[in-house]
This record gives sequence, C-alpha cells and structure tokens, in this order.
Amino acid sequence: YGSLNNYYVNAKEVAESQYPWIARVIHSRSSYVPHICTAVCIADAIFITASRCIYTLKVNYTRILHNTKFYNALAFVVPSVPTPQAFDDIGFVVVHSKNSRNSWRTIKPFNAVNRTDGAFRWFSKVETSYGKNDYKVVGYAMLKGIDKIRAPERQYHLTELNVIVSLDLCHRTLAENLKLKVYRLPCYHSCTYKQFLNGDSRCKNYHGVEGGAIINTRSNQLLGIATWGYHHAKFEFPVGFSVVNSRNFYNDLRCARRIRDDNGLRIVKGYYQKLCDK
Repeated sequence: YGSLNNYYVNAKEVAESQYPWIARVIHSRSSYVPHICTAVCIADAIFITASRCIYTLKVNYTRILHNTKFYNALAFVVPSVPTPQAFDDIGFVVVHSKNSRNSWRTIKPFNAVNRTDGAFRWFSKVETSYGKNDYKVVGYAMLKGIDKIRAPERQYHLTELNVIVSLDLCHRTLAENLKLKVYRLPCYHSCTYKQFLNGDSRCKNYHGVEGGAIINTRSNQLLGIATWGYHHAKFEFPVGFSVVNSRNFYNDLRCARRIRDDNGLRIVKGYYQKLCDK
C-alpha cells in the first residue's frame, strides 16, 4: 500500500471557516513548518489522522494548528493491532487542554454501519444505503509538482474535491493498470471505474493527502480518513481510506478519552499506556 504525496489536481481551495473541525499536524513547537499531514477534530482535544503520519513523530515536538490556534500534543494513540502497512489504521493525537478556553468544533464520525466481517463486505451497505456520489474529501494539499520539492516551506492549501466511494475503484483500477493484487477495499476517486477506462476528463482531478477527511455531504458526517495510494506519471489513481468504525478505532478513542480526562500530576514512562490497559 503506497504512500500519499499530499497533492491535488483541480481541487477547490476553501476557507477554514467552512470546515472548522479541520486541522494541521506540525512537527515543531516554534514554527509553522514542517507541515506533516491533515487531522480532524472529533471530540474535545482529540484529533485523528492516518497513523502513518504520526508513527515517526516525537510527541514533544508536535503541535496541532486548529482554528488559528496551536495546541501542544500530549500523547499519540496508534492501533495496538496494526493492519498490514497501516492501510486501515487511524492515529489519535490528544492535545493539552487543561487551561484552554477553546470551544472545540468537531465533526461526528460515521456510525450507521458496523463492521460485520474482515473482508469489507459490510461496506456494500454503505454504498447501498448512502450512495457512492455524495462525498467530498477535504484536506491540506500542495499543487501537483510542488510535492516534488523537498523543502519544509512548501505551501499547503485547504482544498476540497467531490469524490465517489467504492470497493471496486482500487481493486479494479490498480489491477488493470499496475498489475497489482489489491483486495476490495474502501477507496475514493473523482470518477467511476468505467469512466476511468474510457479516459473521462473527470478522472484527471485528484486529492490525496494523509489524514484527508472523507465526508458525506448529506449527513455531514465523517466517513473515513485517507491513508494510502499509488502514483503514476500518466494517471491519477484512486485513494484508499480507513472507515471510522473499526474495533481498533473505538478502542483507541476510548484510550484517547482516558488520557484527555486524566488528572494525574506525576506522569512517568508507561503511565498513559496503563490508563488504556485498564
């Protein structure tokens, strides 16, 4: 499962006020750079992103930039049972909030369909009940080409793109064009598989950022978090995402809440882990 390069093609720039729950992960306590990935506020002082984004970061260097305010990271929570190459893994960032007077702006995670199997057959209920077309992906991205420049000062723009979600997008598109064996997994793209085969111009539109938020435009709920994708010189391929309804997700959310709500004064190594092991 490939990495996302955090770029967009023909996506629309939007104001942060349109998505007040969106945030940026910054790996510095003194600067606006380097920007690492997009994050989403789902509860007071709790943000989620692709777990790949935070695996190599240091908590004491990390801040969240949310609604023009910086919040120092208190702890990371990543799945104790990770999936292969983290394709279905969501990471949590809990921030310091004891003295904050912030009114947290959050988005409600999707919870209408439970996972009933490990092969994503349950996702067909999402497609049947909620459709494939009423979705957008939102996140901080660079113009394509800028992502090739290795400099911390690269400009990221908050952008959105209308997308289609389906189990067949990655499975069929990547098998056809890259000869990759990819299972039927939740993916999104700016066009359908049939449109991709026919060279439809809509398929040139793209938005792929780690931590990008996939939202249902009818319910305004968070369906998932962008986690992986592949790149090609000639095509823009679908992007894989993790739906926010896995057992890992709910276990880690409970852990993040315990860390946030803890009033311990003497924090030692392993303290937060013990909170979550209870």
